[in-house]
Amino acid sequence: MDQESFFRLLADKYNIYLNPQQKEAVVRIQGPSLLLSVPGGGKTTVIVSRCANMVLNHKIDPRKILTLTFSKASAQDMKTRFCDIFGKELACNMVFSTIHSFCYSVVRLYTESKNKPMPQIIEGNESPINKNQILKQIYLDINNEYISDDRLEDLSNSISFVKNMLYNEENIRQLDVGIKNFIDIYNAYEKRKKYEGGIDYDDMLTGTYLLLRRNAEIINMLREKYHYINVDESQDTSLVQHEIIKLIAHPRNNIFMVGDEDQSIYGFRAAFPKALLDFRKTYPGAKILLMEKNYRSTKKIVIPANTFIKQNKGRYQKEMYTENEEGEAIVFKHVNSRNEQYEYLTSVLMSQSNLSDCAVLYRNNISAIPLVDYLEYNNLPFYIRDSNIHFFKHWVVNDILAFIRLALDPCDVEAFGQIYYKTNAFLSREMFEYVVQNMGKGKGALETLLNCPQLPKSTLEAVKLLDDRIGTIDYFKPLKAIEFIEKECEYEKYIRRASKEMGYSVESLNYIIDSLKSIASRVNSFDEFFQRLSILKSAVENSSKYRNKNAVVLTTIHSSKGLEFDRVYMIDLVDGQFPSSKSISDCKEESYALMEEEVRLFYVGVTRARKYLELITFSKANNKPVAASRFVHRFNLAQKQAEHEDIPNEICEGAVLEHVKFGQGLVTRLDEAKDLIVIEFESVGTKMLSLKTCIEGKKIQIPMPSQVDYS
Repeated sequence: MDQESFFRLLADKYNIYLNPQQKEAVVRIQGPSLLLSVPGGGKTTVIVSRCANMVLNHKIDPRKILTLTFSKASAQDMKTRFCDIFGKELACNMVFSTIHSFCYSVVRLYTESKNKPMPQIIEGNESPINKNQILKQIYLDINNEYISDDRLEDLSNSISFVKNMLYNEENIRQLDVGIKNFIDIYNAYEKRKKYEGGIDYDDMLTGTYLLLRRNAEIINMLREKYHYINVDESQDTSLVQHEIIKLIAHPRNNIFMVGDEDQSIYGFRAAFPKALLDFRKTYPGAKILLMEKNYRSTKKIVIPANTFIKQNKGRYQKEMYTENEEGEAIVFKHVNSRNEQYEYLTSVLMSQSNLSDCAVLYRNNISAIPLVDYLEYNNLPFYIRDSNIHFFKHWVVNDILAFIRLALDPCDVEAFGQIYYKTNAFLSREMFEYVVQNMGKGKGALETLLNCPQLPKSTLEAVKLLDDRIGTIDYFKPLKAIEFIEKECEYEKYIRRASKEMGYSVESLNYIIDSLKSIASRVNSFDEFFQRLSILKSAVENSSKYRNKNAVVLTTIHSSKGLEFDRVYMIDLVDGQFPSSKSISDCKEESYALMEEEVRLFYVGVTRARKYLELITFSKANNKPVAASRFVHRFNLAQKQAEHEDIPNEICEGAVLEHVKFGQGLVTRLDEAKDLIVIEFESVGTKMLSLKTCIEGKKIQIPMPSQVDYS
């Protein structure tokens, strides 16, 4: 049948109606194609329709078609969609797979052909040789200290990153991942795996890549087996994955790659959006196709989102649009403090009859904890998509609790061992060992230390002062106690020192303390405080029981990828959190890759909303002033430009201006009636200026695009 007949068949028999851009993608069968789909563009519909066109219209053997995607859920969703629409008979002969699963099948095929045993996968809790346990032991052996759960995750991600980027040892040595002795840990890990005969998920990829390069029999077999390759979520595909796909596709290059470089948000997992930007170089004669129509969101959301993402330089030019209704205006909510944010959000959610239509999105998982505290207090059901939150095991939380436990029981040696070197009293391991060996009945740890004969006079005075201060904690309520630990026990000094030495973000560590304070502010005793933490831990772990029920969804933006909700609330939108302090500091060094990914992450967040979007920010966190996220300012500006196209950029909130004296700054407030403009300058901070004086005196001007410092 001809193409138009096929499209009529899709509409009449399968109830699939394609727009012109979608039709163009469906009919392009031969050669390399890159389909760039905006959020809510209907890419899954296009992929399954294209597969149907290949089989039903072009009589291509379905077994010759390989469709790869990023996640198991996506692969299953596509197969289910294809099966539901076009029937099991076609679906059972067509491969829909994650690339990891596909590579595993290649490795298994090779080992079976050589009569070799299949390497043991060391990922997951079911494996007797467990990756995390191996890494914990290696870290302890090399660094002589235990690794925390959040640091273990960083270590695992870093190892995954270098493997997916195909880094050699020299590349790895030049990489700053913030893990002490990383190269030694990495090499020990590789050696241990080889000894145990095990592989991790990343080894499936690198092993397959090397196998395809070295074994002509395997690569030729795969090339003959799969004449057509579809790749979904290609913006999340890593370098080694792209290289594997390129090897199999050659020389036919009948490759159909679907993705959106504007939604590439997994840089920490080695996602490689550059492959999309270089697609024509990699596949000469390639066709770049666009799907710019958003079927998900209202105009009030789509138009400013389209403007916002254009600040990024590393992207294709696209014009996202929608034919949906105008919808409600985006709400920009500013409150005084982080806790007020939770109070406000809780009251808003309590007024919603269908909580399952609502989602709260945040940059970091820790953001869920104080929010859960408020929701649980108010009996609001919630489902956390990623309940593996390290908050309750985080070393900062353990430190604060150890200070409290030591105050309540001066003989708690375990608590003393947790914090003795974090007190700014310069206590050594030998001093701790002295306490362990000499602590008598009824004698506290610090009291015992005072009797140490080798104790220098300066340390003796510091220990006396510390003993007095920790003894004072018992008299405070939990909130006051945490503040006292920070200031008087000088724990905040340790936070700054640890951040500098170990590569932590000061803002993120302070946020953990602030989250503890939020919980502590609602209880009156330490017993209540410990009990409350236990209740919240259970609430987080058990939130899965509310999945697919009338409960609000709490999720990081990363975990929200591929989802959509009627109502979306984005929280913790302050500089240092979102965008992160690291991306801001990188911009000052003229390195923009992290900031561009943060822009993409924000873009993914706002485009999860179908009908209602609310962006929430505040002025104070952990009793310190914070600036509203520059992304909120720019999104606000994008909305104003959409509504009032005649308003010049230079006189809008969110605009970047150049002041003759103070340099570049971001406009955070504009009030023409009061002759007021507020600008956040990098050099001197926030200034309130006369708008009239600035304009008439030519004190502000618009920098050329190449001069704008997007940091």
